[in-house]
Amino acid sequence: MYSRKEFTENINAATSIKSITTIYQEIASLRMNQLKDKVARTSAFLDGVAEIYNHAKSAYIDIIKSQTVKKDKAYKELKFIKRNGKTVLVFLSANEHLYGELILNVWDKFREDKRQTGLDGVVVGTFGKYLVKNESGLDDNVKYFDLDDDKPGQDQINKILDYISKYEQIFVYYGRLITVLNQSPTKEQISGGATLEQKVASKKYLFEPSPQKILEFFETEIISALFNQKVFDHQLSRFASRMVAMDQATENANEIIKKLDRQYKTIKRRVLNKKQQDVFSGILLWNKGVNP
Repeated sequence: MYSRKEFTENINAATSIKSITTIYQEIASLRMNQLKDKVARTSAFLDGVAEIYNHAKSAYIDIIKSQTVKKDKAYKELKFIKRNGKTVLVFLSANEHLYGELILNVWDKFREDKRQTGLDGVVVGTFGKYLVKNESGLDDNVKYFDLDDDKPGQDQINKILDYISKYEQIFVYYGRLITVLNQSPTKEQISGGATLEQKVASKKYLFEPSPQKILEFFETEIISALFNQKVFDHQLSRFASRMVAMDQATENANEIIKKLDRQYKTIKRRVLNKKQQDVFSGILLWNKGVNP
């Protein structure tokens, strides 16, 4: 059983933890509200653009494959995209902890795909780097990048984009906000999907001014916009996950404080009762001595 001093120290420690988790929760709520409108305004639009991009690239590849007579020329025409024909898996993690289970859930999806495919990887954030470095056999062909958790700088994002833009297919693993209480680990492709080596099923499209010009626009502008959106989606999801985690931590601290307070009051009553018993016992002994 704790002493009175130990009870006081433990209650103070739990109260301090409660104060810290409450502050973290309030900051996360503020940042989430600031970011939420910004993300919501562009999310639906860019999801639609990504779908169009996938269809356009598939349609163009379908056209190329139909040009059997000029197949060599067709292959050269696709090379304006200037990709290396490879696929990269991009894991958006974090630098800090206290995000609940979100980062680990995203990590599980990335780790499984990376281990099964052996594809090149990009890990964003020091926590993700720690996870990969401590996973046997997963560090091969992985490039690491830093990205600020609270306010990711465009210069940092551009460094990542410059590296991943050489890949034919780019899969991003990140957290997506469904509701404040529900953040989903998500895998999405932002690179148009189909390649010359794959079988594609697409509709017929009329490209104006040309498929090359349209896809060049997609490749140079849309991928950047889509990746930026995933970064902000992930950031929003992290803030929501932190709110939930800190709310739970605050509730746990409250329960600990209540439990310690009950135990402390119980001990205090016992001490008081013991003192009263000692006083009564002393009075009885004194009375016996006075009146033998």
